[in-house]
Formats: sequence, C-alpha cells, structure tokens
Amino acid sequence: MIEIKEYIDFGRFNSKKEGFYIVEREAPTPTEKLITENLNYANGVLDFSNITGERFYEQRIITYQIMMVGVEYEQRKQYENRCKRLLMSPYDQRLYDTHDRGYYWVGKCKSVKVDDNQEKRQLTFNIEFSLYPFAIKNNADSTIYDDWDTFDFENDFIQPFSYRVTDEKEVMLVNIGENSISPTVVTSEKIVIIKDGGRFEFSPEKQTDYLFNLGKGISKLTITGNATVRFVIKSEVLL
Repeated sequence: MIEIKEYIDFGRFNSKKEGFYIVEREAPTPTEKLITENLNYANGVLDFSNITGERFYEQRIITYQIMMVGVEYEQRKQYENRCKRLLMSPYDQRLYDTHDRGYYWVGKCKSVKVDDNQEKRQLTFNIEFSLYPFAIKNNADSTIYDDWDTFDFENDFIQPFSYRVTDEKEVMLVNIGENSISPTVVTSEKIVIIKDGGRFEFSPEKQTDYLFNLGKGISKLTITGNATVRFVIKSEVLL
C-alpha cells in the first residue's frame, strides 16, 4: 500500500485518516467582480472595478477527486455515508490542503459526487468547495519565525509582531497579502496608534478597529502608551 502523503482537512473530515488518496485537484483563479459602464460616443468601456486600488473577486471554487481502493462493498457504503455527512455538515469551516502548507481557505463544501466501482472495489469522491477567494496566512503566531516547513519563500516576510512600548515607539509592519487587512491588536494596557494621520485607540477589551487597516506592503505606525503590544496579522494571498 502506497503511503498517503497529500491530504485535505475540512471540519471533522480528514482524507488521509479516512484512507483516501488525492487523485486530482483543480484550483483556478476566482472570477473578478466587474463594474463597468458603456457610454455612448466613447471608445471601449469605463472599468470602475479597481476604483479603490484593489481587485475584488467572487467566491472561489476548488475541486478534488479523492479515491480509496481495495475496500469491500459494505465498508464502501459506510465510508460514503459517513464522509458525506462530515463534508456537508460544517459551514464556514477552514480547509487545509497539504499542497498549500501554511495557508488555509474558508468556506463550505458545495457538493459531493460518489462513484462506487464494484469491479475494482474502488470508491471515488468528487468534492466541490465554495470558498473565500483568498488563501489566508496567519503569519503572526510568534515573534521569532521557526516553522520553516510552512514558510512561503515567495510571499512570506520575517518581521517582529510583538513590541514593548514605553511612551512612544515607531513600528514598521509588512502586509504580504493582496489587499488591505485589519489586524487584531493585543495590548496589555491602553494605547493609541497613529497611522497616516489617523488616531486609533486600543485596550485589553478592544482589540479590533476595522477603520484601522494595513495596506499591501509597508505601513509606518506610531504607538503611544506603556504596554506590551502584539499584532495578529492574517494576510490574504491569491494562490
């Protein structure tokens, strides 16, 4: 029996633990949301899709074909019934795929189609997921990066996420993602963060302000107060 090395994990379903091999994986880029206007007496169309400086996308569809072989009929029926329930029950769950180590997707299982081959004693699942268009990278779990198995040398950037602030401190944070994000700010005491002239207050009770965001690339922040501050950044990458 060939060892199963590649697998998916979604909710309570783990393809490796269930004994499935991944046969095919299709992950095309998501469809872009287009906002256009076709004016008379003007060439082409006006495209307002990028008016904010970012591109927006529809839900992403990722499909898998997974298979188990050498299983008797009664066992195949049990696997089919249980795995259908495990896949279809959760909503807005994380999908982990060993193909994209260090990232996860969020969404739901849209459909499960089953092919039961009696002659080959083979059970095949064709699974379709409807997911948020970006893969999510939680790249702020520690101040020192030591998980090289999940480090993405194309997209990751090593930087500190925790700081000790005494009176005032300037910080440079890098968002490796494709679009703006609002990080969680975990602080031991009340602080004020100044970014691009905007003033944002945080406390141990208030960790998120959706008006406070980090654009793609480098953001310069000034933190005032006396506290230990940690930024939890979940960058969104179009894989």
